[in-house]
Amino acid sequence: MVRKKRKTWIIYPEYFDKNLSRSDGRRVSLDLAVPSPKLEDIGSVLDDWNIPNRLEDHEHYPAKWYERNGRIYIPKQKGTKQEVLKKIGEELKKRKK
Repeated sequence: MVRKKRKTWIIYPEYFDKNLSRSDGRRVSLDLAVPSPKLEDIGSVLDDWNIPNRLEDHEHYPAKWYERNGRIYIPKQKGTKQEVLKKIGEELKKRKK
């Protein structure tokens, strides 16, 4: 069976949550994480960078199926997903100050 290549990336707010450990879903380092990030804040960063995105606020992070924090779809970008997540984390950190 051939696996289809996905043309989008999914981003969850949990990736940037300072209150979570790496094993609980945080994908950026603690110095780039913010407490309780909002889906709309991440969407605002992406809008400012002119990256098309689709917010789905009724969805959940798979490991936390009981919390509906939402997710964002973005088209694949240049570089790796981790590099993009770090840039988003840096911008969220700036905006929280």
